[in-house]
Amino acid sequence: MERPAVPPTRRPTMSDVAARAGVSLKSVSRVINAEAHVRPELAARVTAAIEELGYRPDRRARDLAASPAPRTIGYLQVDAANPFFAAVYRGLEDALRDEGLLLIAGSTDADPARERRLLETLIEFRVDGFVVAAAEGSDELLGREVAHGTPVVCVDRVLADPACDTVVSSNRDSTRLAVEHLLSRGHERIAFLGGQTEVWTASERLEGYRQAMRRAGRDVREVTHVDDSERARRATHELLADEHPPTAIFAAQDRISSGAIAGLHDLGRQRDVALFGFDELPFAEQLEPSISVVAQDPYRMGARAGQLLLARLRHPSGSVAFEVIDAPLRHRGSGDIPA
Repeated sequence: MERPAVPPTRRPTMSDVAARAGVSLKSVSRVINAEAHVRPELAARVTAAIEELGYRPDRRARDLAASPAPRTIGYLQVDAANPFFAAVYRGLEDALRDEGLLLIAGSTDADPARERRLLETLIEFRVDGFVVAAAEGSDELLGREVAHGTPVVCVDRVLADPACDTVVSSNRDSTRLAVEHLLSRGHERIAFLGGQTEVWTASERLEGYRQAMRRAGRDVREVTHVDDSERARRATHELLADEHPPTAIFAAQDRISSGAIAGLHDLGRQRDVALFGFDELPFAEQLEPSISVVAQDPYRMGARAGQLLLARLRHPSGSVAFEVIDAPLRHRGSGDIPA
């Protein structure tokens, strides 16, 4: 049953409070701002009117009138719903909380054009710095901001020219160690499912896989640009339908791991094909078999990015930092399936 729409009511203003209390606007302002020497009976009348009307002060107007205005930091991420980027944000927020900085966040959806629009908008608002946790995007526009002296910190993204402060995971080394673990379990045919090789993190993980396989004298078997779950699922089906299918798979990001898991379960192969993924997965330990992963520490990455940003705000001409946060292996059932 449809109900008629309720017409919106106007939000009460200071003028409404003044009229209800029978006082001037200045008197209302003095009470709201807790100024000294306000008569108790006047404060009581204004407070009663505020409660009756449900009035709330306009913080925007108060902040605009204040001097100086709070400094703002733009945070660009791929997807606010992704636990990795949410954890980076939380670490960043905790690092900046006591410094009076306001964070403005936006999601790029891995779309360079969308990232550019977000950057341009934030630049127009003259934000005081950027933290960028989006792998694909406008290096040229970010580089221009660095050249203008705007503090920029990249998370798991490398800006080459000019360089900016950067926090990354041990993408290459951790991938190499994971593949070496699979080799130690007797696997000779290990397939790599990865993302777009133009992206720095994806290329680093691919190189870690190649290093491990070449050192062991094994042939590489790479399937790239499968950076969503459904493409990874189909790629897993195709790999296992081959005349000489892999006995192990390394999945280079969480969405690829999810697709590989689905593909293995489709085929009933989850207990005899080993799987190692990059990035922690929700309920990874509760799956059957439980999923071995390279576990990044996004909270720590975000917190360190915040610390580097604060240092850059305080010392604009300091040396550029490049910090690698260790991503340890978490050995679980899927990574220990023998060949």
